[in-house]
Amino acid sequence: MNQPPNGFWAQATADPDRTVLIAPDGETWTAGRLHADANRMVHGLRAAGLEEGDAFAVVLPNGAEFLTAYLAASQAGFYLVPVNHHLVGPEIAWIVADSGAKVLIAHERFTAAATAAADEAELPASHRYGVGPVAGFRPYADLLENRPVSPPGAAPSAGS
Repeated sequence: MNQPPNGFWAQATADPDRTVLIAPDGETWTAGRLHADANRMVHGLRAAGLEEGDAFAVVLPNGAEFLTAYLAASQAGFYLVPVNHHLVGPEIAWIVADSGAKVLIAHERFTAAATAAADEAELPASHRYGVGPVAGFRPYADLLENRPVSPPGAAPSAGS
């Protein structure tokens, strides 16, 4: 009897049309789509200068972007720093700076705190991405757009 493939990557490759996520807005995500976006994010983060062992921070609600970030980090050897959106700017800035995060991805609902944090942590504008309109942040789509959907390396490198 054949054993089912282990891990998200193997399962997404084996059954890319399987629904794996229903976003809070009701949008349905397939394994193939999520896998492709995670690959795009790895390529985008690497283009931003991240290397294995580097960290990036997110101030995101539960949803597709958060899961994509988690999968990207777990595949590329990055450290994902999830930041509680209830924190204020200086607290977020301390976490971003202390973690050594090189990129910050924030949702528009947390614009004020994320902007204050990125400014205080002296994160360059080129390394700030906003899901929705976030003043001073590049659109989240810029991180994924025109990036390959192919896996970013010969073998996944475990991240945290």
